[in-house]
Amino acid sequence: MLSLRFENTSSRVDRLHHIVEQMRRVPAGDALNTLLLTRLVFAWGNFGYSASICYLQQIDRLFRNSEGAVLECGSGASTLLLAMLAEKYDRHVWSFENHEAWSLHVRDVLAGLELSRLTVCHAPLRNYGEYDWYQLPGCHLPRDFGLVVCDGPPGTIQGGRYGLMPVMGDYLRADCRILLDDTNRRKEKDLIERWAGEVKLNSVPLGSTGRCSEIAFA
Repeated sequence: MLSLRFENTSSRVDRLHHIVEQMRRVPAGDALNTLLLTRLVFAWGNFGYSASICYLQQIDRLFRNSEGAVLECGSGASTLLLAMLAEKYDRHVWSFENHEAWSLHVRDVLAGLELSRLTVCHAPLRNYGEYDWYQLPGCHLPRDFGLVVCDGPPGTIQGGRYGLMPVMGDYLRADCRILLDDTNRRKEKDLIERWAGEVKLNSVPLGSTGRCSEIAFA
């Protein structure tokens, strides 16, 4: 997700612009092909932190099969994909990022690509007692999030990504889908079990290794 190797060279911006234009030409309703998503990851850079191709494929699938606003927790290559999809399907995305310098960097990239249907919100981490999570931004947030793309905050903080449900639960639609990354890790598996003990959920591992999971309210 996060590396502070900011690279805004003209050649990189040109590559990203070319890929976004290719994505725009894909007919609405059609899946983005693997080659195009692979090119997006390589053009974005930030290797070692960037989203996997499987994760991006699931974002594309769930975006096309959900309604309402979209919330992203943690920004990166997935943010660029979400911004393009929001433009294509006339929706809006809010992306929470706890690192201020990185959030400014992502905003600059999106502005350079003229992608305006995604709002990057600098959301510092704060303590909620038993867990840490994002401090909600001062801007008005919708209460109809139909998709959550969750690759943050860092899993090493107190409670990991647990705060999503108690903090944002009232903002999620009954048919909301949550795409949780890193569910091949013990901490994320425990997180799903903890959520399921508080809210009735269905969780389905995705991909051959279960690297990410789709979660829905039962």
